[in-house]
Amino acid sequence: MGNPQIRLFRPNWALTLVRPGREQPQDTVQFRVPMEMTKCDVKNYLEKIYNVPVAAVRTRIQFGSNKKRNHLSQKVKQPDYKVAYVQLMCFIVEYNSNSMGYLLLVF
Repeated sequence: MGNPQIRLFRPNWALTLVRPGREQPQDTVQFRVPMEMTKCDVKNYLEKIYNVPVAAVRTRIQFGSNKKRNHLSQKVKQPDYKVAYVQLMCFIVEYNSNSMGYLLLVF
């Protein structure tokens, strides 16, 4: 039959890890994701590409600010974005304010 083709999964999406505004549980991280991504897409993305076991995903849509004005004094609306809260199975996430980054501890 010949050699099967090796398929490489390269999504057109990018997740951005952000520091949460409110304190989250130790096993939860917050991502800014594209509006088209669903909960299943986020879970599959993290499990397939980064080999991170995901327990649960919660999403919400953050509406953009309407307070900014341009040089003509017209209101300018910031774009909306989606936020995903990902609960990891066996990791503890700590935010380190000294190095401005996250630390993942496996237990």
